[in-house]
Amino acid sequence: MNMKTLSLIVLISIIFSTLSFAQNENDKSKIKDVEEENYVPESEFRAVRMGIYGGLGLSWFKPKTENYRSEGSRLSYNYGFLFDYNFTENYTFSSGINISGFGGALTYPDSINQVAIDRSRNYNIRYLEIPTIIKLKTNQLGYFTPFAQLGLRHDFRLSAEADDEYILNNNLVPDNGIDITKSISFYRMSFSFALGTEFTISQSLSAFAFLSFDNGLTNSLNGKSLLGIEDAAFIKKIDLTVGFLF
Repeated sequence: MNMKTLSLIVLISIIFSTLSFAQNENDKSKIKDVEEENYVPESEFRAVRMGIYGGLGLSWFKPKTENYRSEGSRLSYNYGFLFDYNFTENYTFSSGINISGFGGALTYPDSINQVAIDRSRNYNIRYLEIPTIIKLKTNQLGYFTPFAQLGLRHDFRLSAEADDEYILNNNLVPDNGIDITKSISFYRMSFSFALGTEFTISQSLSAFAFLSFDNGLTNSLNGKSLLGIEDAAFIKKIDLTVGFLF
């Protein structure tokens, strides 16, 4: 084998080695790109997580007093701070503190100057709420972690106003902005059930959303009408809530 032949063999080997290395690097780059495209962050398990949230929905009264009629639903809202204590990856105790606004409308018999009327009252009540909720979660499925939650909500009255209407002497009489704080029970307890999901954004940040039904267990009215009738009505509501866990 002469020197020229040996040099040619070495040159061909170098070329093939270079091409093979370039191909391997290209394959690795493609695999990395595919892995990055298919990357799903896994939520980091922590015993304590905190968050913020807000929600909108509808609330209404279910009267228990004879001749009291519900007149439909009104807008409800809630916003506040969330505290989650995770016993395991699948079981969580959830609490916090929030401001909730409830509404509803009732028509009931009343009297003015000894004249019988039907009073239609639109309620606007604000509560400070402390939930005590158990959350049951599945394992993470892709970006999502579905959950169900149930428990009690404890509401403490902050304020209450009403807009009234009634017919007197064939005239429709409006009476708006009435302070009815003393006519609303200070404490309200309800049973809450919800279905929702968390969406993992990063290991330490998740968004969540849930649809909940809130069933009042205690009487929200506190007092008697001018006719001496005991007031009794229970507030119910449906809410869609969204928020973030940190």
